[in-house]
This record gives sequence, C-alpha cells and structure tokens, in this order.
Amino acid sequence: MQKYIVKVWRGEAPYSATALFVPLFVLSLIYRVCLETREILYRKGILKVRRASIPVISVGNITLGGTGKTPIVELLSRRLRERGLNPGIVLRGYKRERKGTFRVNGRTDTAAGVGDEAFMLSRKSEIPVIVGTERIKAIEKGVEECGIDIALLDDGYQVRNVRKDVELLVLNGSEASRRGGLFPLGPYREPIERMLRADALLVSKGEPREAVPAFAGHIPVFRVQFKPLHLYNVKHNLMAHYNFMQGKRVLAFSALGDNRSFFSLLKDLRALVVHEIAFPDHHAYTEADMKRIVSHKGTDLLITTEKDAVKIAHLDIPDNLFYLAIEAAIEREEELIDRMLNKVKEA
Repeated sequence: MQKYIVKVWRGEAPYSATALFVPLFVLSLIYRVCLETREILYRKGILKVRRASIPVISVGNITLGGTGKTPIVELLSRRLRERGLNPGIVLRGYKRERKGTFRVNGRTDTAAGVGDEAFMLSRKSEIPVIVGTERIKAIEKGVEECGIDIALLDDGYQVRNVRKDVELLVLNGSEASRRGGLFPLGPYREPIERMLRADALLVSKGEPREAVPAFAGHIPVFRVQFKPLHLYNVKHNLMAHYNFMQGKRVLAFSALGDNRSFFSLLKDLRALVVHEIAFPDHHAYTEADMKRIVSHKGTDLLITTEKDAVKIAHLDIPDNLFYLAIEAAIEREEELIDRMLNKVKEA
C-alpha cells in the first residue's frame, strides 16, 4: 500500500488507475483545513510564538522523504563555529526511547535512546546536540548547560511556536517531478506556496531550475552536493578509501527517507550493487534484519550509511560490513553564511 501511494506521488501511477484517489483526496483536504486553522490561530495570537534568548536558524524541508538536511546542519554548525560562534544543534530526536529534554552524549548514549540523527551528530562533532520535543526548552537548555549563542533547528520548517531568525528550506531536486499534492495525496507537508517563508532555498540531488517553482524564483538558491569521504568497517573500526568498493559485488541497505539516492551514489562510485534492501526511515534494526541481510550470497561487501551504522552496533555484525561516510558541500557557501549572519543581525 505505502509503496503504491509513493508511486502515485511520483506520477508513476495515474490517479485514475487507483481506488485510493478519493480517500486520499478527502484526507488531504482535512489535513489542509487543520493546517490553515493552525495558521489562523497563530496569526490571531491565540497560539503563541516564543522568541529564544539567542538567534535561531532553521533547516527543514516541505516534503516527506530525505532531502539531506542533517549533513547540511552538520556543515553549517562547523562553519558557524569557524566564524567564532558557539552553535548548538536542536532536534526532536525522532523515535527515541529516552524522555525529556537533554544534551546528547555521543560516548554514553545510544541511537535507540536519543534518536539516530541526534546520536550520529553528537558522535561526529564537538557541537552540542540538544534533544527535546519542545524546541524552545531545548534551546534554553543549550544556553544554560553549553553556553551556545546560536541554535540550529534540524527539521524546523514546520515548527511554528518558535520565532526563527533565518529559514533555510532544503529541496530534493531529483524528485522535482513529483505531483505537488498535500499529504497524503502527495508528499507535501504543507501547501507548496509556504515555500515563500524561506530566506534561502538549498537544492540537493538535482537541478535547481527544476526544483524551484516560478513563484519562488526571487528567493536565493544554493546547490548542495553530497561527496563521499571514506568507507569505514563497522566491526573492526578500520577506514578505507571509497574506491575500495569499485568492481566489488555489493549488497546495499539503508533506512532513509530517500534510499534510492544512496543506492545511486554507490553505483556512481562504480560499486556493483547486486542487492538493494530499503527499510523505512528511522527503522530500528533487529537480529532478524541482520540475518536477512547476510543471508544473500555472492556478495563481497555489505555497505550502509553512517546513520544506519549507529543503529546496528549492538547486533552481530559480519566482517565485511562498511558504512560510507559523506559530507555536504554548498556552492557559494560563504555567501550563504554571510546572508544568514546578516539576517541574524537585522533581527
């Protein structure tokens, strides 16, 4: 069912060919009414927007599925630190077991406890990572405990109860041909015209001219690319050049919002991907999953993402399992940072 709905979103299946159209249309209409009602309540001041004690930069998306927000947040946090600031990364910690608002410890916490993205970000950088459902509380905890002076909201575009000084919207250019319906009729989390709230558009995985609608043409656009760094052997803690997979028979698996992009990247790096296993985003791996993965014969390497690797550390991992580390690269990066900081000063 879910896979077929995604095909409808992408235009791979006509609406007329599915009995799902009418119920999806009705649900989408109800969802739109709820969104519009919430906007009215915020405009009238019935629902309150709170300002944090420090500037807030939001990085988010307007569609379901992976756009590459988290590597972009990581990159921007490092660049802000290089500019002399003390940034903190704030996120919800999706599907985490631990409750409350807290700073993530990459050495003692677990991906299951704090959320896969939060755990990965904390392990990879020295930037404070604070998790909390109430983002304003999480920001203030970062100020009190870590002395952060600017907050980066990961997946913050739909957060309406916190005043944001800068709104960065990440678009997936490779999915630009999707039908523009509102969830669940289409992949949009809010009406497409709300793209106009953004101060800058960051287009990943495709061409900016195809991803940006004409009505948003006046908003500055920056292309984002994801570059491979290295392979890392999960069991033996060994690093290898990503060229190591060239010509090797690879089983690729991941649990991302956009698994296809990961599989395509491996093929672009000349790996012979003979098996692809796509799990739902934020999937919690089990021993049964690992047995399924290793049961495929005739493979030289098993390759996953860094985000997935943090979730399988407690399982029985085979010797030939690697993750591919990547980094985000933003064209005209200095211009984007300058725009962000100028906007913060104006606010």
